Amino acid sequence: MESKLLLIVNPAAGMGRGQTIKDEIARMYERYHWQCTLCCTKGAGDAARFAREHAADHDMLVCVGGDGTLSETLGGLIRVDDAPPLCYVPMGSTNDLALSAGLPRDPMSAAAVGLGGISRPIDAGLFNGRVFSYVASFGAFTRTSYETDRALKNRIGHLAYVLTGMQELTHLQSYKVSVEADGELIEGDFFFGSFCNTRSLGGVVKLPLSQEDLWDGRHELLMVRRPQNITDLTGLLPTLMARRYDHPLLVYRHVERAVFHMPEDMPWSLDGERGDAGAAVEVRNLHNAYRLMLPGKQSER
Repeated sequence: MESKLLLIVNPAAGMGRGQTIKDEIARMYERYHWQCTLCCTKGAGDAARFAREHAADHDMLVCVGGDGTLSETLGGLIRVDDAPPLCYVPMGSTNDLALSAGLPRDPMSAAAVGLGGISRPIDAGLFNGRVFSYVASFGAFTRTSYETDRALKNRIGHLAYVLTGMQELTHLQSYKVSVEADGELIEGDFFFGSFCNTRSLGGVVKLPLSQEDLWDGRHELLMVRRPQNITDLTGLLPTLMARRYDHPLLVYRHVERAVFHMPEDMPWSLDGERGDAGAAVEVRNLHNAYRLMLPGKQSER
């Protein structure tokens, strides 16, 4: 009896390679006696709808796209009872979760993980009731992720984020924020904050985590206080690059839940897409929210 595969593809991902690689992935699975159902996204919400409506009828789901496509797919998948495992084929500009999970960079190799890998429960996040896969953030460079021109991202990839982000440095803004994080009250003037579940942010900042932290029931709270002068800022950057988080401008915690109180309605980014929230935001860990296929010995599914 053939196994059933749901293949959700963002055709525009990977500078348009999502469109060309989808048939190659389907043929590979068919050679191993998988019956493939192909669903191509055309707009926002499609990936979540495909997963929600069809995942229960399949033995595995393969998602081909960037961080936004993955986040949408998860939003639908975790609402499915007895959901199948997810194989992620990263085709975006950053792919922080894929890097943290040790997935191959080559798309066909990543797709093959579904055939010979292990199924591992992974944590996700919840942002005022909305699911995200790995990061919710506010402040500096947050707008970069969803304001960077999509055509530019398709042409030059991660460099597009850097070019757009450099423009934000000219008008760095901070926010007076109070955060209740697992019973601890943290207050201050912050120009960046994030609640994440990966070993890197933007492919640049590396967090001192192991792969096992992806399913430990906690997220990483990282916040950066506003530097008082250029000396403070230049001293902070080497600290981040060295994966040291003992700098006085940094707040770094492992937490299950955090509630942010803002003086105003601020823009947030959820996995690179805009997330509107209001002046109060609750984010929390969703422990073992879904099963992700990881490289390794074949498991029972």
